[in-house]
Amino acid sequence: MTTHITTEQRVRDDLPQDSAARPGRGWALAGVAAGLLGFATTILSAEAGAAYVDGKVQEADGVIASLNGHVPQLIAFHVVATLTVLALVPFGVGLHRRLRAALGADSLVPGVAAFGILGTALVVLMGTALNTEFIFGVAGDTPLAVPEAATVFNHWIATVPWVWGLTGLTGWALFRSWRQGAVRAWLGIAAGVLGTLSLLLTVVPLQYMAGWTGSVMVVLVGLGLAFGDRGAQ
Repeated sequence: MTTHITTEQRVRDDLPQDSAARPGRGWALAGVAAGLLGFATTILSAEAGAAYVDGKVQEADGVIASLNGHVPQLIAFHVVATLTVLALVPFGVGLHRRLRAALGADSLVPGVAAFGILGTALVVLMGTALNTEFIFGVAGDTPLAVPEAATVFNHWIATVPWVWGLTGLTGWALFRSWRQGAVRAWLGIAAGVLGTLSLLLTVVPLQYMAGWTGSVMVVLVGLGLAFGDRGAQ
């Protein structure tokens, strides 16, 4: 007696057959959001207090009084900076997947590109690390924070969240990706130029200015990979 077993695999006709092989563009749009939120983070942190007035250093009592009058801006800065971090993470991971699909598992380029973005996310997160302590410490009629400590906090939030220098590594990685045919020429060149500026500003040291060049690069790369990518989308 011979027994035949027949297996039949049914495929749904209402789904595109290649849908599993085509990741969406949400991760790239997260990069656009991260770059724009990065701009907002720097602006809000600069407006949250005044360690300098007309180019002159403020006394510690003047700084804490300024922070006391900008508690809403401090809260907005914290929220926007945290959203920046949350947007940078999927962008960095998605960028790694995109470049690895084009360059192969042995290439170091995808890892370097992702490290630049994820490292920046950690820096921005650390830029918010003192917020809870000082938002509540400077608020009210009788602030709890020591004026000198509040002055350090003012300098902290006006510097650390701006340090996007590691995005320079992402820029160089994308430039290399273009040289290997993995991304479009304009994207690779623009990322390379802006990434180089971010790294130079970090080395000089004018690292806080990399918040501008890094944010611009992240927005451009996100837009390019969301709407003009020729790779596996």
